[in-house]
Amino acid sequence: MERHVVWEPVGAVGTEHLTVEFEEELSADGTVVGTAENEGTAAPFRVRYRVACDETRTVRRVEIDPLGVGGGIKLEHDGDGNWTENGVPAANLAGCRDVDISVTPFTNTVPIRRHDLASGETARISVVYLDVPAMTTTAVEQRYTCLEPLDSDGGVFRYESLESGFTADLPVDSDGVVLNYPSVFRRAYP
Repeated sequence: MERHVVWEPVGAVGTEHLTVEFEEELSADGTVVGTAENEGTAAPFRVRYRVACDETRTVRRVEIDPLGVGGGIKLEHDGDGNWTENGVPAANLAGCRDVDISVTPFTNTVPIRRHDLASGETARISVVYLDVPAMTTTAVEQRYTCLEPLDSDGGVFRYESLESGFTADLPVDSDGVVLNYPSVFRRAYP
């Protein structure tokens, strides 16, 4: 099943169009256009990302293309916690199973669907954080807690960055796709 989703950033200029397929292997293709702070001034950026997961919802490949600027990132994961970045082993990312792309709420969907948490259950995960538009990768720790389990009406999950302390309660639709990321993103379509 292919779905299209559009998000807008809260308090900033931009938009994202995402095409996501929920087959045996989840895959996503998104384009984000917006502005980001760069040395105190807002600078425009545009980026296309692709995420491919295997049948266990483990991220296997991520590509980020800054659309004409150069300096893209291609990550590949062997499923056992070993990554390559642009074809070179990335020991600093060892043990990570998920990715978090800074300019999209989509990457919350992957751990929400894979862990299938019941009410009150928690999952602590190691994640490759991709800072866009800086185009850098860092290993970070995050936690998801199920507040309302995923069902045909959707669900609610608490996201926590164990690095910064940032927390957000994320309402999601029945596919686990974020509806509203309080004070960060809002769904514009559907």
